[in-house]
Parts: sequence; C-alpha cells; structure tokens
Amino acid sequence: MPVRPGRRSPSAPFYQALPSQVAGALPVELRGFEHRRVSGVMKFHYGRPETHYEAWYHSAQGRVEVGLHFEGSRELNQAGLEFFRARMVEVKGGLPNAELEPWDRGWARLYETFPAASLDHEALCATARRVADYVLTLQPLLEQFWSDLDGPA
Repeated sequence: MPVRPGRRSPSAPFYQALPSQVAGALPVELRGFEHRRVSGVMKFHYGRPETHYEAWYHSAQGRVEVGLHFEGSRELNQAGLEFFRARMVEVKGGLPNAELEPWDRGWARLYETFPAASLDHEALCATARRVADYVLTLQPLLEQFWSDLDGPA
C-alpha cells in the first residue's frame, strides 16, 4: 500500500519479518542480536541496548532510517559521537551515505535514510540489507568503543 498524506502504512508485518531478514543477511557469528520493537522503530543490539542499530519508517516522508544510535547517558552519547567522528573515513568506506550527528535528548546517531513509498517486500529487503551493512561495518568498531570505555577487565 503506498503511503498517502495523512495515512499510515500498516507496519506490523514489516517489523515482524525484519529481524529474521536481518539475521539472514548476517554471518552466523553476528546473528545473536537481541531486538525489540518500540512503537514504529525496531531496535537491534548485542547486549548493550543503549547503543543499538535501528530501523525506523518515517511514513510522512516515505523514507526508512537505518543506523547506529547512542541513547544512553549524555556522557556515553558524547563519547560515542567523538569515537565515531574520529573514524568517519573508515565508516564511509563501508557506509558511504552514513551521517554522524548529535540528536534529540542528548543522543547521537550514525545513520542514513532511503526512499520507501510503502513497507512492501522491496522495502523489507532493502532495510534488512542496510541494517546488516551497518552491523558488519560498525560492530567491530562498537566493540572497540566499549572495550576502550570499560578499560581492562
């Protein structure tokens, strides 16, 4: 169903199918993510929900946002912003359309959007592929970030 002004596209089937589609696009060692749908957003993480990958359909704009979000304390979010700012050349090598910015409520995000007139099978496949691309590119860096932040065990 195409998105029309003032109308919402049915999103439940899209969000129900998304986790298995993302898992199928990842190597076995990265399929163990946790996921949770919060309203019109699907969040994926590897044990640290304050830093998660996100897929969010902006129905009014007919666009899907995918990215890595920092939604913890202001200090954590700022540290994540600085960590990834210093690595944007590397990030852009794998995610050429990614943008990094501080965001609402002191959060930060590394994200991109792409057009999706509706939440059809094509949008599902494109979203899953992009979420997987973000995980493949950013998860090793995110693990380094957490390791640096946590210090030696």
